[in-house]
Amino acid sequence: MKTRNPVRDEQGIAFPMALIVMAILGALMAAFAVLATSEPQIASNQMHSVQARALAESGVERALWALTQGEASTPPSGALVNSGPPNYTVTMVAPYDGSQEVTQGVGSFKVTVTSGAAPNIKIVTAVGFVPNATHPVSIKKIVTQVTRLKWIDPVCGLCAGGEQPPGDSTTVKVGGTASINASQSPQGKVAGGAYCSGVTPQAAVASTGTVTTNGTPNLYAPPGGVAQENSATFPSGMLLSNTDMATLKAVAMAQGTYYKGVPPWNGGVPPKNGLIFVDTTDGSVLTNSTPDANIPSLTIHGNGNWNGWLIVAGSLDISGNIDMSGLIYAQNDATLHGSGTGFITGAVITTNRKDTSSTNIDSQDTGNAPISYNCPAVRNGGGTLSQSWFVMPGTYRDVSGS
Repeated sequence: MKTRNPVRDEQGIAFPMALIVMAILGALMAAFAVLATSEPQIASNQMHSVQARALAESGVERALWALTQGEASTPPSGALVNSGPPNYTVTMVAPYDGSQEVTQGVGSFKVTVTSGAAPNIKIVTAVGFVPNATHPVSIKKIVTQVTRLKWIDPVCGLCAGGEQPPGDSTTVKVGGTASINASQSPQGKVAGGAYCSGVTPQAAVASTGTVTTNGTPNLYAPPGGVAQENSATFPSGMLLSNTDMATLKAVAMAQGTYYKGVPPWNGGVPPKNGLIFVDTTDGSVLTNSTPDANIPSLTIHGNGNWNGWLIVAGSLDISGNIDMSGLIYAQNDATLHGSGTGFITGAVITTNRKDTSSTNIDSQDTGNAPISYNCPAVRNGGGTLSQSWFVMPGTYRDVSGS
């Protein structure tokens, strides 16, 4: 008889192997069948989620439009009428109080606008629904802070003080053949001033301390004002608070025009029009106790043109043929040694947060440094700064809930 080898005899193995393969294929087919039925649902959910977020974004854009148009002399229908600067008081109405569902395309949104940390900051909460808020299959919620650049309404062409620590005093020295024109008529080579509605300039040069002159400067007073004013009082709307500075810093960071300490172009003209922010070397708020080594001293010499807002958390020295339009704002000191045909259209403000000069000179205007007071140019940075409301950088976020 023939003896079978139980180890090597493979006769009949094909059938169980076929069963195993069939079982595996069956499991795979079942998995593919489940995926085939769930994938459309997953894709649909994803599409609804994207649509809901787009609707929430529409709510934010609607609020930005409403706030911006609300400052028009004749606001259009649907705008959020507000008082404008400096208080930006807004009376919340539907749909901006969250009470009204706005239908748009495949879904709807609700939007709520509330007051923020400063008058020119509002908090916008927008919720998108697909297909609607009553029977939603997808909900997306966005919360962000929106703002607009604060209107700076200077009351003088060259202003010093307003934030000095107790015991400190601002001193402005105007000499040489400097010309500061706050009148509305051209004076020699200096253009006539331009005023903003509701803003009354009070002097060509003003200081919360004193103003002194030497040489043969030309100071032209505004109507009803004076050429130079000692012990002046400046409105808060003319100055930048720490909150205002933080907002401007964030905007400059987003635009790539923020510099911690003196910038690479120090000595030259800013390379780009618009908002330029030169911060302390460590990025901290400038105070009376800030070490002198942390306070930047920006210099602008040579020739060039520039329009915008130049904000310096420190001191500034300008000379040469520099043609600048807008606002020059130094939280400490400024020295202007104009020459040639250069001039400044707008205003120069120094606030003397920390005295770094033993002679206590917080603004010097010497030589041929003409300044033409121009309130509209200050407000819009010589035409380079948007007057619309916008999302504050770093505040836009998705949150849960409805």
